[in-house]
Amino acid sequence: MIKNILLGRPFLIVFNITRRCNSLCTMCSIWEIPSKIKDELTLEEIEVIFKDLKSYGAKHVFLQGGEPLLRKDILQIIELLIVLGFNPTLITNGLLLNENNINKLSDLKCNVSISLDTLDRERYKKIRGVDKLPLLLNIIEQCSKIKNKKGMWHINATISKVNYDEALDIFNFARKNGFKFNAYPYNYAHCHSSAHDEELSYEEDRDKIIETFNKLRLAAQKEGMIFDKIIYDDAIKYLEGKYNMPCDAMKRSILITENGKISPCLEFKPKCNIKEIGIHQAFKEMDYSKIKKCYTETPCFYGCTRGSGIVIRKIPEIFFFTLRHPKIIASYIKAYFF
Repeated sequence: MIKNILLGRPFLIVFNITRRCNSLCTMCSIWEIPSKIKDELTLEEIEVIFKDLKSYGAKHVFLQGGEPLLRKDILQIIELLIVLGFNPTLITNGLLLNENNINKLSDLKCNVSISLDTLDRERYKKIRGVDKLPLLLNIIEQCSKIKNKKGMWHINATISKVNYDEALDIFNFARKNGFKFNAYPYNYAHCHSSAHDEELSYEEDRDKIIETFNKLRLAAQKEGMIFDKIIYDDAIKYLEGKYNMPCDAMKRSILITENGKISPCLEFKPKCNIKEIGIHQAFKEMDYSKIKKCYTETPCFYGCTRGSGIVIRKIPEIFFFTLRHPKIIASYIKAYFF
């Protein structure tokens, strides 16, 4: 992984493990064209691909979709990735979590991120397209009762014009239930995987969203959540139109689709199949100039393409924080590197 960081090669694999989903989020277009089970990578194919990715220096994997828990073999996939030496993070809407898989996940070295954008039932229906908030809140309560989870568990929120006034409430709800908290602004680029929803969009009035992220930044700083704080620093710059850092797609992260195709990120159409030609050849066939054109003309702020690069660029700030709060940093290192 260190070698990849120094060489500017991806160490984070964003694995869109399925296009099937049990939500109908207005910010997403993936669910509109669901994958067929027969076209999704088998466990055996995943093993071959990720052995190749491991030899390339990749370390972290985001397992997302669609809804990854719709794959009946998801726990086997997580166990396989752990055996291969990867650090997996399951990104889920949480609706298919139950006592059985919650207990199994908590006993695996796997981080879990549950999407929760609002505590209001009507808003949840608007954003997620299904009337499932009471179910999700009950599931989160079940998760909160599990002690000594081996991975780091987060609640993740996408902040938009619909829910900006709830951000701190969700932050406090997450902390109360023993979760870490992440938030990113709603954004969309080419709409290959995202979708534009005018009701969520804040293009004409960014001040309220910026104010919300300033509050989140202060809350994260107060709680010693250094990685969240530095993400919010850059999110504010992005919202203010001052963010022009090179995109980290292809340099820090890469996307693998449910059938093995490779793409710089969510917003680019996959080009070639890593199952057929391997990561080294696939990477040679990709063109970073298209990424440069994208972040210059239509910048976005996705967690998968921005988060890892921001952390690396802020190493001096993290270092000085570590000197003052070694136990906090140790918990992150334990969750994400060992």
